[in-house]
Amino acid sequence: MPIDSPKALRALDEAQLAALCAELREEIISVCGRVGGHLGASLGAVELIVSLHRVFKSPVDRLVFDVGHQAYAHKLLTGRREGFSTLRQKDGVAPFLDPTESEHDAFGAGHACTALSAALGLLEGKRAQGQPGDVVAIVGDGALTGGPTFEALNNAGASSLPVKLVLNDNGMSISKNVGAVERLLREGARPFFESLGFTYLGPVDGHDLEALQAALTAARRCAKPVVVHARTQKGRGFAPAELDARTRGHAMGPWELRDGKLVRSRQGQQTWSDAFASALEERMARDPLVHVVTPAMIEGSSLTRLVQRFPGRVHDVGIAEQHAVTFAAGLAHAGLRPVVCIYSTFLQRAYDQVVHDVALPGLPVVFAIDRAGLVGADGATHQGAFDVSFLRPLPGLTLYAPVWGGDVVEALDLALAARGPTAIRFPRGTLPVAPAPAPMGVRWLQDPPDAQVQLVTFGHLTLAALEAAEGRPWAVVDVGALPLSAEVVARLARDVPIVTIEEGTTHGGLGSAVLEALASGAIRPRVKVLGLPDQFVRHGEARAQRAELGLDAPGIRRAALEVIAP
Repeated sequence: MPIDSPKALRALDEAQLAALCAELREEIISVCGRVGGHLGASLGAVELIVSLHRVFKSPVDRLVFDVGHQAYAHKLLTGRREGFSTLRQKDGVAPFLDPTESEHDAFGAGHACTALSAALGLLEGKRAQGQPGDVVAIVGDGALTGGPTFEALNNAGASSLPVKLVLNDNGMSISKNVGAVERLLREGARPFFESLGFTYLGPVDGHDLEALQAALTAARRCAKPVVVHARTQKGRGFAPAELDARTRGHAMGPWELRDGKLVRSRQGQQTWSDAFASALEERMARDPLVHVVTPAMIEGSSLTRLVQRFPGRVHDVGIAEQHAVTFAAGLAHAGLRPVVCIYSTFLQRAYDQVVHDVALPGLPVVFAIDRAGLVGADGATHQGAFDVSFLRPLPGLTLYAPVWGGDVVEALDLALAARGPTAIRFPRGTLPVAPAPAPMGVRWLQDPPDAQVQLVTFGHLTLAALEAAEGRPWAVVDVGALPLSAEVVARLARDVPIVTIEEGTTHGGLGSAVLEALASGAIRPRVKVLGLPDQFVRHGEARAQRAELGLDAPGIRRAALEVIAP
């Protein structure tokens, strides 16, 4: 019978553990081959997680994982083995740690650098209420590039609380780690941690079960903050991941193995990330003042070729979103034209810096916001739902949303020519094959003289609006940018019903902008706002999610008919 609970794991003989680790790796590889997933880090952490569940007794002892990329074996060992084949699918096993899914998931997280802070808070909460149990933070070495981890180290080291920090050191975040911390871990981390007030144990071979359990047992007995430094191999046990020098199989799949060779299931069609990176490469070749800043998103934002061609002008600052934005502000203040390539969900982490260090001084920083809108299988922690709402209120910031591939080039040119801050949001996925019918900007793509309804769009859902309006006397306008232009506001202020369509939260987004603009006018047409609901959208297939939320062509058509004849 497969081992699927910590209690069953602790009942095994030591001699059985190596076989269990092999079974866990086989299951992780098999499922990720079918549905995709964050493979590399989870393969590297198998022995570590088995050892953690042998030494500590979850859920009384709380295991707090940073991000969750490393935690697939934890899911398999905590009651989710039978359903693990549903990983990242609608109503299936969550892609990251989720306390609503299992009592063994001590704290939910899809962003790095949170584990130690949360663990310290959980431990303080236990002590304040007289509750038993230890708290362990399992932190990847990539998270040591992030400010929140250092803030927590400072706090924890000065406390009297015996928080346990397990450093899962595989030399990687998504790709190879950057900065001085990586050198510190290689040359000797003991003085660093001990100077902060931690007892240091290690480094330990992260694949030696006996050594790991001995170190974790010593940590459990420690009455002060303690760190166990375990060195692991990302992608361990799967040759294609081990041979992937760039990311060690960070997010692989789906795939097939044919004659012993891995064949990826994805097609070679250009993505929005690829298109933006290509446009950015051309601008960097023409203008030496254009620099790129990214918080450990070289591969995710398709910047690998730019690093090779412009090694001194692409700045990977590690998982440090706040630093990335203020660093870019410094570049802009010095006269350069920085472009910050960042996912929508990660830009949230640097909002104060966007406001205080970029928007307030009006610096010409360009934010290239990847994964804006629904991201599908990565789920609630990664949906790009809020960027329009939190950027739109900022004075002087212009936000563009390309619809067609050619728009990417135009939006980037407009942004680089601007005197103040700009942002370009684009979705996850492949580019539409059709060319843009008109230059970037306000585009009335359909404008019949006696329009029954006005479909107002911003970004790639314009294509679904056009499909919904095909063959009907409906106006379709792509507003091109926010704030709304006076032209758009004037033409919308007709006594014609409006449906706004956006792939972001309806609270503060395009629909809110339209309603605000019309509120001061004498004519108040009926307005229906389509967008992401007032809730966190969980994991699933993005196309199916759009259909379920009424953001595909049939859903837009239904909404238009409702507002025409309420």
